[in-house]
Amino acid sequence: MAHPRRRREAEVLAGLDAAGRLRVVLDPEPEGPPTALRTAAAAWAAVESGATHHLVLQDDVQLADGFFEHAVEAARVAPHDAVAFYTNWNSRNGAAVRAAALTGASWAEALDEYAPCVALMLPARVAAGYGGFAAGDGAGWPYDVLMFRHLRASGTRLRIAVPNTVEHSGLPSIAGNAAHGLRRSAVFADAAPGAGTADCAALTVVPFLKHGTAQCAVRTGSGSGLGSNSGSGANPGSGWEYLETERYLRRAGWSMRAVRADFEAAGAADALPPQAAWNTWLTAFALGTALRTHGGGDAPHGDAALRTLGPGGVCDDLSPEQIESAADALHALSRAGVEAGRSAGSRLRRTGVTATVTAAPVTAVTGAGGAFARGIGLLLGDLGHAVHFLPGPVTAADLRGCDRVAHLADGLAAGGAQPSGVDEVLRAAAEAGVRRLVYVGTAAACGGTAVPEGPLAEPGEGDPGREQWLAESAVARWAAQGRTATVLRTAEPVGPHAPAGTVTADWILRAWTRRDLPLESDRLHQLVDHRDLAAAVHAALTGPAGAPGAAPQVVHIVSAVHDEDTWAAQVAAVTRPTARTVRAQRGSGRVPALETGLAGALLGWKPTAPLADGLRAQAQWLAYDTECC
Repeated sequence: MAHPRRRREAEVLAGLDAAGRLRVVLDPEPEGPPTALRTAAAAWAAVESGATHHLVLQDDVQLADGFFEHAVEAARVAPHDAVAFYTNWNSRNGAAVRAAALTGASWAEALDEYAPCVALMLPARVAAGYGGFAAGDGAGWPYDVLMFRHLRASGTRLRIAVPNTVEHSGLPSIAGNAAHGLRRSAVFADAAPGAGTADCAALTVVPFLKHGTAQCAVRTGSGSGLGSNSGSGANPGSGWEYLETERYLRRAGWSMRAVRADFEAAGAADALPPQAAWNTWLTAFALGTALRTHGGGDAPHGDAALRTLGPGGVCDDLSPEQIESAADALHALSRAGVEAGRSAGSRLRRTGVTATVTAAPVTAVTGAGGAFARGIGLLLGDLGHAVHFLPGPVTAADLRGCDRVAHLADGLAAGGAQPSGVDEVLRAAAEAGVRRLVYVGTAAACGGTAVPEGPLAEPGEGDPGREQWLAESAVARWAAQGRTATVLRTAEPVGPHAPAGTVTADWILRAWTRRDLPLESDRLHQLVDHRDLAAAVHAALTGPAGAPGAAPQVVHIVSAVHDEDTWAAQVAAVTRPTARTVRAQRGSGRVPALETGLAGALLGWKPTAPLADGLRAQAQWLAYDTECC
């Protein structure tokens, strides 16, 4: 698939197949907006009669020697799977390939992310179905996101060649991808290996470095480590939690003080930017800890995989020249970090972790049915709580043995099971003997234009804020019976599983789908990162308790405040940098502004989470991990 401006390059690429099976499909509307969608629809529709598989190559690639033989063998060993032969070095799937290469595997199972479409082969029936799916579900979504959704909808597993047998050629992007920085393969080999068996590396922890931040994909319900599984396995879109690597390492019991000491002993801080060096080390160390259970073996492409770890993770922020000058130092740091993780033993483990968690008071998380409440529960678990997550209706029996309850109001739900209302939870908590509760509501439910900290004045019947006032009044009556309660009112949550229908969620979806972002001239955005919200709930549950029976403390939780243009620019930067903004013809309504000041004084809380990271996680979640849009 090619743009007419690169027809010559595409014809040269097609001529590389001695069997003559490749032909060039050109953009049918070359003067239209830059996008791969038009050409992709034509390319995937061009399935030959009688073909079992259909391969589409983009025009700016370099093929490994023996590529076509490798592709045919891949179709033979995994006839029902989609097969990607290229992954970007800064992607989650690139990290899966990197980890698999270090185990000596021939295939990696894809994670929840866009489908790498630079060089992709599909079973013929799946290929033929792409056009209809894209026409019905397209609405401007990027080509690779649409393909990911198509594969998920059709139940088609995506596997990735290890090593990659296709590389980006370095030609400039016509489809507007230049903003993503230098695009290279996670692990490219000049000569294609044999396809081997259908087995994929079964990765339960995949550390990755993206946008300069060390993160981990952790398979839910599994421990850490690497192994292998048979050719039939989970489809895209299921079973992974994404979190910061430091949080993962702490959860797994590693001493971050000891990890930092090993990093400083590696002496990389003098040769590299400090943040790039530290996040590269964290990623490599976590990868090494996951490899500890693998048992070694032949990994002919392992060192090549480590060479791309650091450069891929900082390619959005550094120029090609800067990446080239730092490449050797990043490679050496990655090798040292993986070796440190592989060899780390009890000296890097925190002592007493199991006993501490076992002895922790039990905290029930209720309300806000769905994954947002579960995410808050996981964050509370990382802060030392033994969490009992109750997404559906709650009874006293469910709360037996729970010392504390955190109840999230309905306005924080992004979907899922119907939760219990606050009255039902309060009755169950009273019957179960719970003595401490935190109620988390939203500013959007309060009504008015400004909300002071402290109890709400009673609104009239049917007035805005009436439901919030009723809920908070019920919490106050519950506390008056000799118990302790806190009311947190949050600004607009930002992060994965954040509520739908917010301005931020709307802007993200508009940016993803090539629609304009409507701006209002005088609107301010008060925002709270999901990690900051969990920290505030933790502070309210564990800080000095007020006198039993006293009126609940009412505190507002805000991570940051941005004006309209600044926040819209940040949304576009992490979603689609080319997104346009326009002035709205009329206002879309205001979320009440929260007065702030008591969170630090009463709870000892202050915001610490990088809001840009939470915004990026929300944008990726809306693209890859949810069917809500």
